[in-house]
Amino acid sequence: MDVIKLENIKKSFGDNIVLKGINFTVDKNEVVVIMGPSGSGKSTLLRCITFLEEPDNGVIRLGGVELEAGLSHNKQRKTAIRELRQNTGFVFQQFNLFPHRTALENVMEGPMVIKKMDRQQAKEKAIELLTKVGLADRADHYPAQLSGGQQQRVAIARALSMEPMVMLYDEPTSALDPELVREVLLVMKDLAKEGMTMVVVTHEKGFAKDVADRVIFMDDGLIVEEGSSDKMFGDPDEERTRRFLQDG
Repeated sequence: MDVIKLENIKKSFGDNIVLKGINFTVDKNEVVVIMGPSGSGKSTLLRCITFLEEPDNGVIRLGGVELEAGLSHNKQRKTAIRELRQNTGFVFQQFNLFPHRTALENVMEGPMVIKKMDRQQAKEKAIELLTKVGLADRADHYPAQLSGGQQQRVAIARALSMEPMVMLYDEPTSALDPELVREVLLVMKDLAKEGMTMVVVTHEKGFAKDVADRVIFMDDGLIVEEGSSDKMFGDPDEERTRRFLQDG
C-alpha cells in the first residue's frame, strides 16, 4: 500500500526548471533514499511533497489527502495542505529549534499547539521521545547548550511528536561535524527498523547501503534510475548512476 504517490511533478523557479516530471511512490514501512549531485532537485522534491514549495504541475497523494498543483487556495485546499503536513514529520538540514525553549519544550510545542494535547500528556510524550533519541538527560538544555548532533536528534523527536505517517529528511547530517553524523544516523536506523516510513535525501552512501529498501538517483530534475540498494550500488543500469554512487 503506498503512503505517498507523486504524479508528473514539475517545478520551476523563473527560467530554472528544477523538476521535470517526477513520478514515484513510497510504500508503508519503506525507507527510500534519494541521492544525486547538488542541484539535481532532491530537496525541492521533498519540499513539494509537503507543499512547502507548491509544484507547478502534478498530483500529490499522501495517505488520504490528494492535492493537485496549481489550483487556487480556497479554505478547503488550505485545510487539505494542513492535514498533509500534519501527516509528515520534516527534518531539515538546519535544526530550526526554538532557541528560547528547552529540548523538552521544543518537542512539546507541536502536540500542544496543533493537536491541543494537554500539557502533562505532551510532557510525558516528549520525555518518551527524548529518551528514544538518547537525550533524556538533556531535556532541560537549550539548543545553544547542545551539540549539532544533539540538536538534530531533538529535531527528530519533535517531528515524531506529531505521530506522522511518514518522516522526510532533507540532508539531515550535512550541517554536522563528521564525528556527530553517526549519532543521528543511528537514531534514523532504529526508526527504520521499527517500520517507520521514511524518505531521506542524503549523501551518506553507507546509510543508503545499510538501511534503504530502495535508492532513487536523481540528476538534472529527473529520476535517472531507481532500485534496491544492492542493485543500485552493485550493478546500476545507467552510467551516470554508476559514476555517482561508485565514486569514492
